[in-house]
Amino acid sequence: MQPIIGLDFGNFNSFTCYISDFDIGTRMGGEVYDLLPPKLQDGIPSVYYYSKRAGVLLGDKAITGRAVPFQNRLRYLKRHLGENIKLDDRNISYDDAIVELIQYCVRLANEQMQQRWLVTTNIISLSYPATYNSAQRQRLIELVEKATLKDGQHLKVFGTITEPAAAALDYLAEFAKSDKDTTVLTYDLGGGTFDLSIVSTYPKGKKDSDGHVYYYDVINNRGISNLGGAEFDEIMFNLLKSKINRKLSNNTEAFLKEEAEKIKVELSSSDDGFTQIYVEDDYIDINITRDEFEKASHDLLMKTVNATKNILNEHPNQKPEIILLTGGASQMPMVMRELEKALPQYKGKIIFFRPSRAIAYGAARFGTNEKISDVTPNKARNVVQRVNYNLGVRYYKDANDGKGYITTFIPAGTKIPFTSKCISSYKLAEGTYSTFEVYEANKTNPDPNEPDRDFTKIMSVTIEHGRKVPAGHPHESRLVVDKKGVLTIEARDTSVANLPFKKAHVQLQNLSTK
Repeated sequence: MQPIIGLDFGNFNSFTCYISDFDIGTRMGGEVYDLLPPKLQDGIPSVYYYSKRAGVLLGDKAITGRAVPFQNRLRYLKRHLGENIKLDDRNISYDDAIVELIQYCVRLANEQMQQRWLVTTNIISLSYPATYNSAQRQRLIELVEKATLKDGQHLKVFGTITEPAAAALDYLAEFAKSDKDTTVLTYDLGGGTFDLSIVSTYPKGKKDSDGHVYYYDVINNRGISNLGGAEFDEIMFNLLKSKINRKLSNNTEAFLKEEAEKIKVELSSSDDGFTQIYVEDDYIDINITRDEFEKASHDLLMKTVNATKNILNEHPNQKPEIILLTGGASQMPMVMRELEKALPQYKGKIIFFRPSRAIAYGAARFGTNEKISDVTPNKARNVVQRVNYNLGVRYYKDANDGKGYITTFIPAGTKIPFTSKCISSYKLAEGTYSTFEVYEANKTNPDPNEPDRDFTKIMSVTIEHGRKVPAGHPHESRLVVDKKGVLTIEARDTSVANLPFKKAHVQLQNLSTK
């Protein structure tokens, strides 16, 4: 059989691997090999860059000194399937960026295979977010198969698997050496996202009524949009900046942001971190302790801990046997410490196992030709899903109101699918565009007058008026959740009758089956 490359196309870094001589029937045995270049053992940066001056730069090349301005570096590409962005003189399709970056990763992997085993392969086993619906999963497969090897041969997706299932099955196969059916909660704190999934895993495989073999069921997914390692990096950056207490140039701030990420990683294995920065003809030494960082980021971390407690409480009859930490940011020591404090019944059962590589390894071993029904949570059950937290839009009382308030469009407990009524609003100040920001509550009884404390922004949509419009210009907006949990904000100008809605979408992660 032709070799298979396991691919974890991450929001922050991507990983490729190959498992030699494993039993394709039992999925056990064999030897796992990374397919990363020697200088990229921490993963290939999932970064796409374009400027008129430098052209397209990918991966590690997209984070070098040539890749300026920094705002032209695109990350978190999987969040933006089907979207476009303008960089300098070019309209960039996120889908095309994904194709180019995956092609770059797989070609690097094949260089490693050629050097070690004198073979190459176009066969891919692909992991994907558990929050993807079937259409998003299929689109990601199509984008992978647009990519080519150097000889022009297109990639072929042999199998797929959700990211949390891949991590859980890799742990059971490689570390626990277990083929026992096991329920696992994966706590995935990656570079750009935080996701929770309760997964029933079947290392031996099961067959459905059609004879199709599958290795897992996703019981439930949960997550917090726009919370990941990047948000912890931002806290570190602000700590470092506060110690300088001087005005910084754009370039100096960019350098400090890169240093913030390095120090955060360093504090996972050290009690303090150090950097030196050049400001106003002077070198400034900055020291930061793990204790300082943990105190500053405690509230952010506790959002993930509380979400973990909530998903466990919602499934009293499907208690996971272990909690598996995956994603690079889960390596911070405070993660396991706070989880064990909040969940004493899981002390000794919270497992930290190669968090950066487990997903690629699990994909290489357990990826299968999944049917559409295989990727639907609560497979083969007729389940009513509900929105867990209030969903609304942020408004402001007047042009001087810097805080604003949340108007709820879809209250917690609402069955999906659901379409809210249209709510009218008016522009507060003269301008050429109007932006509508959608927020999700992060607690059960949020105060609408505390949008930054009790809510999290999950997406926005902008109406371009094409001209300056005055204060008082009318709009309307509504929220729609489809049966797959995709939330859409629809907004339009109502100064002219029947204008089309401007739309944006996000996959809801906080759904329940109560």
